[in-house]
Amino acid sequence: MELLHTINLTGAKIALDNVDLNDQKKRGSLIQKTPTLTLPFLQTCNGNISESKAIEYFLCSKYKPELLGNSVFEKAQINQWIEFSCCEIKRSVESVIYPIFGWAKYCKEKADKENENIKKYLKIIENNLNKNKFISGNKLSLADVILFRYLRFFFMMQFPEGMRKKLFPQTTKWFEQIMNSNEAVKAYGKTILCKNPIKAFTGEIRRCYLPEKKECQNKEETQKCDDKKEDTKEAPKEQNEGKEEKKNKKNKNKNENKESDKNEETKETQKDEDNEKGGKKNKKNKKKENKKDNGNKNDKKNKKEEKKEQKIEVVKEIKKVPYEPSMLEIDRFKLKKKENNPLDALPPSKFDLEKFKKEFLANTDKKTAMDNFWKEYDPEGYSLWHIEYNNEPSECITLFRTVIIKGDILLQLEYFKKYCFGVLGVYGGDGDYKISGCMVWRGQEIPDEMKDVLCYNKLKFRKLNNKEQSDLQLVNDYWTKINENDKVLERQAIDARYFY
Repeated sequence: MELLHTINLTGAKIALDNVDLNDQKKRGSLIQKTPTLTLPFLQTCNGNISESKAIEYFLCSKYKPELLGNSVFEKAQINQWIEFSCCEIKRSVESVIYPIFGWAKYCKEKADKENENIKKYLKIIENNLNKNKFISGNKLSLADVILFRYLRFFFMMQFPEGMRKKLFPQTTKWFEQIMNSNEAVKAYGKTILCKNPIKAFTGEIRRCYLPEKKECQNKEETQKCDDKKEDTKEAPKEQNEGKEEKKNKKNKNKNENKESDKNEETKETQKDEDNEKGGKKNKKNKKKENKKDNGNKNDKKNKKEEKKEQKIEVVKEIKKVPYEPSMLEIDRFKLKKKENNPLDALPPSKFDLEKFKKEFLANTDKKTAMDNFWKEYDPEGYSLWHIEYNNEPSECITLFRTVIIKGDILLQLEYFKKYCFGVLGVYGGDGDYKISGCMVWRGQEIPDEMKDVLCYNKLKFRKLNNKEQSDLQLVNDYWTKINENDKVLERQAIDARYFY
């Protein structure tokens, strides 16, 4: 996903090989082809190049050298901002953003320190953008692309609107200009700016393609780790010894009390009735107090168990969505393109879907584009459908996870693009998001490509009638109202895009 932005800007024609990073065999065979034994890598006529920044330098110098600067001084300026992004800002990303996704442990001290650092860095960027349109001058460069990449999640998850306007308005304008560009939208999707800062995830860490055990780098660290292990092993032994001593003391005290009771039995054979009544009352009071204490202890235990269950549910939910989807990760769904698709065997239709897509997307007046669609539409060869994702209560609460679910659905329909067109978007507001849309596709039934989607059992399909005005209006609304201020079915459009 990182390289897609640069590939789009340079216009380089590159065949992307999608790799499932969980497939250790394939990953191992590919790594052997790279000079640095890392992914990604680029195959060229002169040999292979690894490391994403090196690949970006290569693509820019070959296809669009102006992104690297025209003079020696401009090139040095661009390199200084690239180094600034990769060293300073990336460190803040690792301490502040990674814990939100569960990719790293949350450390409050580090996070607070890097939050202060990122504000200092943004002041530097703000002062520079007060003089220049872009970070290294008045032209877009590779430095802007890389800086945007590292700041993107801060603008999405940490910087609310009030903070953006007060502290760094020029940086916000620069950021919005890049995020709305066609090249960035194709690479990252629609970037949603932060409304409320997202807190870090403090549960179990989710490792992203890293080995389960990490070896300590220094000998001193290994000694510390060994000392900790020995402490944890010896502690229970000391506790057990202490418990045994306490038990022995209690047994001795009990024996002494028994002997003294036997000697005093002859002296005190009778007790007063008042003392007996008082004793009974005291016993009742003690029982009541014990019941209250037990009730409070049970309440505390239940609360602790509920918190543990909630943490476990959150961990499970995050494990279902391990990372933000991109076109480079299609292989993780094990998609296979059908050689003989049954939709190709249907009788020919007068409606040319490919021609319609080009004309519809190119037409800025979507109302007239919809009028043309209804004139050309063939209800016998194609069908219209309303789709809605029936989410569980624990889903579609946060925006970025809802966008990931929607992205996963569309990624699994990658090979179905040839036969369909429509909009599947995220609608609603904070804490209550919905995934829904309208699509037109070849044939009259739900195709196999839809049934192969992993969450097919959660998708609701309703076939629309092109003769009913309410259904016509529904298609018009979904296909023409895709901006943030637009509303469909009384829900605000948040992340709605054409699927073609």
